[in-house]
Amino acid sequence: MKKKVYIVNAFTYNGDGGNGAGVVPEAEGLTSEQMQAIAKEVGLSETAFVIKSKEEGYDFHVRFFTPTTEVDLCGHATIATFSTLGQLGIIKGANEVVKVKQKTLAGILDVELSFKDNRLENVLMTQAEPRFIFSLSVQDLEPLCDILGISVNDIGVGVTGYMARPMAVSTGLSDLILPVKTLEALKNISPDFKALAKYSEERELIGVHAFSFQTENKTSTVSTRNFGPAVGIDEESATGTANGALAAYLIKNKLYPFTDDTTIVCEQGYYMENPSEIIAKVEGEMDNFIIKIGGKATILDKKEICV
Repeated sequence: MKKKVYIVNAFTYNGDGGNGAGVVPEAEGLTSEQMQAIAKEVGLSETAFVIKSKEEGYDFHVRFFTPTTEVDLCGHATIATFSTLGQLGIIKGANEVVKVKQKTLAGILDVELSFKDNRLENVLMTQAEPRFIFSLSVQDLEPLCDILGISVNDIGVGVTGYMARPMAVSTGLSDLILPVKTLEALKNISPDFKALAKYSEERELIGVHAFSFQTENKTSTVSTRNFGPAVGIDEESATGTANGALAAYLIKNKLYPFTDDTTIVCEQGYYMENPSEIIAKVEGEMDNFIIKIGGKATILDKKEICV
């Protein structure tokens, strides 16, 4: 049996950069073992497998695999997936926003595809309800900073050093959101990946998502780096779910103004020579909000894999 796999860059910035994902738009008939084998052969951080729904309540069942394991949800692979479905005409639109539902291990989530003149413009995905799992105390920082190769004095928001506590947050996957004071501190992070994998596994984290309010691009709100060696990804150039968790963290800790149209622009991948842009929208009320993550994607290649 042969399956078509599309190689797609999601969260591109001005058509470049982004984060690669594999997309199998017709995954019917594949076992979990076959999906894992395909993801390993594709070799990208995640590969998404799409099965059209035959049930009510959702439109597509999407499963996400890294080269080593299945994960509940992947933001950039979701953007890649539905951009592919829109560009292939599996989902059609004219001048409208087409809303569909995807079933994932993180739940049934909304996805919005914006079309203009019959062409797909961008994709937004609704994340799972934010969960604020635990915070790190000052005493907890030193072991983590040793693993990341930075100083405890680098942790905080702004040069004056407001100590926003690092916090494990999930909008589908659990990441430790780590504020650092400066762009230089963000650049200087150089993890011991083996130690970070162990640290993440012990705390049931996907990884660490570090950010600074100092940015490379003037139009960005935050600059970010994401490290997930526990799931086989040392560093990733664009992460949807982690930036969704970051947006929730910023609102929860009142580090960014909440309005009826809050938009947070996250830059990532600049130190991997792969600049990416992820848009986070926050909707609802201060004590009951949802996060939507969006961006653009480009199909780079198509291949057939035998299983």
